[in-house]
Amino acid sequence: MAERRDTRLVATAASGEPWLGRAAVAGALLLPASVLALHLLQPQLDPGNEAVSYYVHGRGGWLLTAGLLAWGLGGLALHRALGRMVAGQRAPAGRGLLGVFGIGVLLGAVFPADPPGRWDQPSLAGMIHGNAALLAFAALPLAARALSRSLLEDDRSRPVSRLLEVVAWACAGAFVLFVASLVPVFVRPGPPLLLGLSERVLLAVYSAWLGAAGAVVAARRHA
Repeated sequence: MAERRDTRLVATAASGEPWLGRAAVAGALLLPASVLALHLLQPQLDPGNEAVSYYVHGRGGWLLTAGLLAWGLGGLALHRALGRMVAGQRAPAGRGLLGVFGIGVLLGAVFPADPPGRWDQPSLAGMIHGNAALLAFAALPLAARALSRSLLEDDRSRPVSRLLEVVAWACAGAFVLFVASLVPVFVRPGPPLLLGLSERVLLAVYSAWLGAAGAVVAARRHA
């Protein structure tokens, strides 16, 4: 009963600002849309091996910057919407990690990645971009695992709970695959293996969780 009461308090806290949930959904949609557009604008980049970040140097590169800004702001919007969360011991930590994700993505948008082939001599902007992206990518699966159950309102939300938890686990799996693709950089040293594919899977799964969580918050206006 106490856990159920806590989740209802979360619903009440989030229901006052449904527009923040809609902002999270918008960010979750805009980044994948920008990447798909850049696939068409820059077909010379191999999506299996080349990082999404490389699109910034070619035709329509501003679309990637805009998509990342929307993604990061969407994460921070969700962070703000859950600002009065009280359910569960892991909820504050999860919200903090969601803030780390949003800030890391924004830094990755402001500081562009280096062009391909610069793994051994990165620029300052490239180092900031890479480290900020890695921090953001590591933070979201942990935030998703901590927050998925706390986004529930009542027993009717159990199907949504299961969906969010499944996607949260998928986020963790996508991050493991992404890190595995980077192993050759530290072992050989040399270029990563299938970085583009693993990163695109990661972006899709992360966007799915952010969009679903944002939709739950936005729907609280009907609570």
